[in-house]
Amino acid sequence: MYLDSILPVPDIFTAKKVLCIQPHYDDNDIGAGGTYARLVRDGAELIYLTVTDDLMGVVDVTLPEAQARAALARDQQRAGEIIGVREQVQLDYPDAGDRPTSALRDDILKYIRLRKPDFIFSPDPWMTYEAHHDHVQTGLAAAEAVMFANLLKIPSSDPEVDVNYQPYEIKGIAFYYTREPNLVVDITATWETKLAALQCYETQFTPEALQELAMALMGKSMQVCAEKAFQFGEPFKVLHPSALHCGI
Repeated sequence: MYLDSILPVPDIFTAKKVLCIQPHYDDNDIGAGGTYARLVRDGAELIYLTVTDDLMGVVDVTLPEAQARAALARDQQRAGEIIGVREQVQLDYPDAGDRPTSALRDDILKYIRLRKPDFIFSPDPWMTYEAHHDHVQTGLAAAEAVMFANLLKIPSSDPEVDVNYQPYEIKGIAFYYTREPNLVVDITATWETKLAALQCYETQFTPEALQELAMALMGKSMQVCAEKAFQFGEPFKVLHPSALHCGI
């Protein structure tokens, strides 16, 4: 029998600044774009932190790397403007590559200490059958960075950030791409905004693939909203930071 955390589920809509950590340039919008658009409408500031360079997923395999990078940046900028993203940060790790989880955690820790978000969003690294290591590693590194944010003996990747950091309260972490949600957000009012953002990702999707993605997301929404009073929703596992250690 699975026992959930005894801690209350933090309210994501109290957040004023949100750090949205994604393995690839489209994951935030696929997994949580409607929710992010709602947060922006409620006055929250969004920061997207993208872990990888996304080069392995470029549809046109003949495209030179410099042009591919420019196209990916263009897609992300256009989609971010639709959602309402305030800042885009790229860590530029190799897509589908090898990297130490501790190094990624330290980079994420830097931006948590630098930007001081109320809430962190990331893919659920414990999702059943997730085979993409980029997703698992990003979620694990994000969770550990949240847990270690106020432990000043654990350094980030930037000593100057650490010297100037004053501990503060992180309200919670929300995992998208999850099969164990404890929150389904009503995104009926922002569903079209989410779809418009996804249409920007032309460098890694053909028009047919984008249409299939929209249909798949609609099917998933129908699944998670089956007993809800709204039409479109996004599922999340939302946890208090203290729930990330020892099963509290």
